[in-house]
Amino acid sequence: MTGGKPTGLIGGAFDPVHTGHIRIALVCAESLNLEKVIFIPANIAPHKTEAGAAPKHRLAMLERALKPYPQLAVDDVELRRGGISYTIDTLIELRAGHPEQSLCFIMGADAFTTLPTWRRWQELTDYAHLVIIDRKQQGERRWDQRLQDHYAGHACASPLSLHTRPGGCIHKAAVSVPDISSSQARALLNGKQDTENILPPGIHNYIKENNLYS
Repeated sequence: MTGGKPTGLIGGAFDPVHTGHIRIALVCAESLNLEKVIFIPANIAPHKTEAGAAPKHRLAMLERALKPYPQLAVDDVELRRGGISYTIDTLIELRAGHPEQSLCFIMGADAFTTLPTWRRWQELTDYAHLVIIDRKQQGERRWDQRLQDHYAGHACASPLSLHTRPGGCIHKAAVSVPDISSSQARALLNGKQDTENILPPGIHNYIKENNLYS
């Protein structure tokens, strides 16, 4: 992190990383004028119960998938911390190391809808901006009143707001990204179907070599 342009953050299980993850990061980096986008794989994701690849494999797949993109990187902060990976803990840790850096936590609209179930969710904007990616153009109709009120108090329509302070904004990004999920990728892998358009180059071979998702 440089302290100049904002840094994007994308958290998740990445079980496995897919082309949708890469596309979201690249589109946000360009449209929001981010310095870089950092992927943060969860050690144990609070809202995920299904068994998947071990953390070391998910990290290795991310590193391989992001290698062609100098503006994308991986931080294993949650793997090193261990235990259940709570976003608030990660943002507090990153903010402590970079007090003046603009941090933009990028999340899908579906995930934002569940925000009131997250640990200390109303404090997230104390440590970073939230950038909402709306694949299906969903609006506030699905948000409960607490979420609507929180959004109203932090909404920033212009992406320029992300450049003027370290955090505090909730910005809905007007970007077009593919509707792909890791569960779709796992289903194709389990059915031994073609994953060429879903998995980044080299990831299918890594999965096969390490006997993952079988």
